[in-house]
Order: sequence, then C-alpha cells, then structure tokens
Amino acid sequence: MLAGLLLATVRLLAGQVSYKQKVKVLARVCMVLNNYEPPFGGPELQARKIALRLIERGHSIIFVARGNGKAPAYEQEGGLAIYRLNHPGFASLEALWRLYRLRDQYDILHVHGVGRLASVALQIGKKYGKKVYLKVTTAGHIVKPAAPGLAGILKQLSPFPKRKLRQLQQVDKWIAISSEIIQELKNNGFGANKIVRIPNGVDTAVYHPVLSNEKAELRRQLNLPLDKKIFIFSGKITRRKGIDTLITAWAQTKEAKQQGLLLLVGSGQGQSDNLEDYLTEVIAKGEFADSVIRTGEVGNPVQYLAAADIFVFPSRREGLPNSLLEAMACGLLCIASDIGGNNDLITDGYNGYLVPANRIEQWSSMFDNAVRKPDSSLPQAAAATIRENYNLERTVDSLERLFGGKEAG
Repeated sequence: MLAGLLLATVRLLAGQVSYKQKVKVLARVCMVLNNYEPPFGGPELQARKIALRLIERGHSIIFVARGNGKAPAYEQEGGLAIYRLNHPGFASLEALWRLYRLRDQYDILHVHGVGRLASVALQIGKKYGKKVYLKVTTAGHIVKPAAPGLAGILKQLSPFPKRKLRQLQQVDKWIAISSEIIQELKNNGFGANKIVRIPNGVDTAVYHPVLSNEKAELRRQLNLPLDKKIFIFSGKITRRKGIDTLITAWAQTKEAKQQGLLLLVGSGQGQSDNLEDYLTEVIAKGEFADSVIRTGEVGNPVQYLAAADIFVFPSRREGLPNSLLEAMACGLLCIASDIGGNNDLITDGYNGYLVPANRIEQWSSMFDNAVRKPDSSLPQAAAATIRENYNLERTVDSLERLFGGKEAG
C-alpha cells in the first residue's frame, strides 16, 4: 500500500500526472475464510488469486482463516499476511480476538462463506464501524435445508435459522457468484439493492488453449498416451463432486473406455464425503482395462488440463466452479451437470453440454458421443466465453469498485 502511494507521489512530482487526473482510493480489506490450508479448495484458491492481484494494485489485504494446526499460525505470501485460527473447536472465539486485535489494519471485512465466522465478522464490523461484504461461495449454504427424519424436524422447530437470517440482514453487501445464489438470497428476504453479482474469474494468461504440438509435448512430459482421447476431472474426490456418478458412468461406456482414458486430478483429503477409498474399491473390482489414472493432489492442474481433450464434471452442488472455469478457458469440450453455476457458464450445445446430475445412462452415452462425434466449435466457444466474461482482471475490477477503490476525481 505504501509503495503504491510513494509511486503516485513520485509521478506527481515528476509531472507525469496532474492534480486533476484521477487517482485510486486504496482499500484496506480483511478477508475472512472458512479454511486456508492445503489441499486448497476452489474458494481458497480464488480468494488468494484475487488478494494477490489487489495487492499488486496497491491495496492492503490480510487473511484471517480457520486452520487445524498443520500450517503456521502466521505467514506471509507475496505481501499477503495470513493469520490462521489454529485451535479446533475455538475458531469463533479466536476469530473474535484476532479481528479485534487487527481492527486498525482494515476498514472492510470481506467474508467468504456463510458460516460461524460470518457471524463473528458481523459482530466486529458493527461494533467498530467496518463494512461487511459477504460472498456466498456455494448454493444452499445461506440456510441449509433440513435433513429427513427427526433431526430435520428438530431443525425446522429450532429458532436458530430465523435468528441467523435476522443477523445476516446486517450485511452491507452480498456478493453472489451465480444466478442460483442471487435467487436464493432473494428467497431468504435480502433486497436486490444489497446484492451485487461478481463471478469468480480465471487468469487467462495461464489457462488458455494450446496448439496440438504443445498438447503432445505435455502428454510426453506427463507420461500420458498420445493416441487416446483424454477425459479429465479436476477437483475434490468427493460425493458432492459426483465422483460416484462419474466412475459408474465410465464403467458403462463402450467407445470412451476403449479409445479414451479417464484422468482424475485431485484428492478427497480432509473432506467429510471423501470417496477415495470407494474409488479404489470400485476400480479394483471393475473391468476398466487400465482406462483410469489418478494423480492425487496437484498444486496446479493447468498442465493436465492443457494435455486433455474433454472435461467431465458431474457435481451435485456448486457456486461457480473454478474447475469448470479453468477447463473452459483451456478450450476443452466440457460436459457438466445441469445445476446452478454450471448452467451460468455452459449453454447446452453451444459451448459445452449439460447432463442431469444423477442420470448415469445419459452421462455414459455423452462420453461415447464425445469420442464418436467430436465437435471443435464447442471448445472454441467455451474458451471465448471465459476470455470475454470471466477474466480474473474483470473480477478484480468489480471488487475494487465495491471496496471503494474507484477512480476519484
């Protein structure tokens, strides 16, 4: 932040800008995250990319995030100060203390996710005059639907969901990343004047289509076959991501399994619905003829995406998935579940295909059709969609305007 101010002063003294020219009002933001430890999920990776971009533009950004003690309580990354709440079971209390201690270092609390830390941020924000902007990262999380059975009945009778909604009315602005989330907010009584749509973004300088010779070279480097159609899934190996649907549908394919390869990039580590053991068991029992490869956790999937042909994403619930954004940016043929977020990005038959989340026969048929009747126009349209509408710089521009980092005369 200081460096940005010094640069502006030097340029002014050198006559490069006049007093009448516009200068940026710098923001001081504390981002509050439900988690920030490896393996990182989509919300954490998106928050980091945005934070580092904002820091490059001269803004002051700090992270306060839940941890479990496996990563340091404090560290710095590219000018980003990261404070972890490393005492499981006491995260809310620790967050209250940490946000209080840091209160002179921020003017805005940018909360990622609707959880207990959001409640803490609101308490601090209202007491000390900080703006509170809350980003909904996944649909269905504002007030989670009641489960079947006695537990669901008790939840419906509980006063806590209504109490939570009353408290959330204090949020200054809601950041919605998808059409489904906007509708969910409205359905829960939040006015349109408090909702701003800012989708997740992709660094298209990193994620972009590659030439056929580059793709072949990447396959050699990654020990992937040159003569196969490579289907890829990138993300958490969990039930929510539809891994059970994916592997069952793959087992039922004909052409896809014979002429292709299914590449699974990611892990289920630390997730309550981890399906890694299930996947191991199914693959061991099934007749997959070595048509499935698992990489485990990968820091950056860009090389695997660039080496692949077809992206498959049978997720059951999303916000606006980074994995799909990245695959589209890389110019892959994308086949995704027809759910909120996914259907914001994909127009069926134009820049990808949408399939009902749990219709295994339709998934299997779509995989075979992708091998049998490839269509190069859809991947090109997918890359153009991301380049024109979901570039990371546009996301950062929108947040800058929200934070007050506008150009002021």
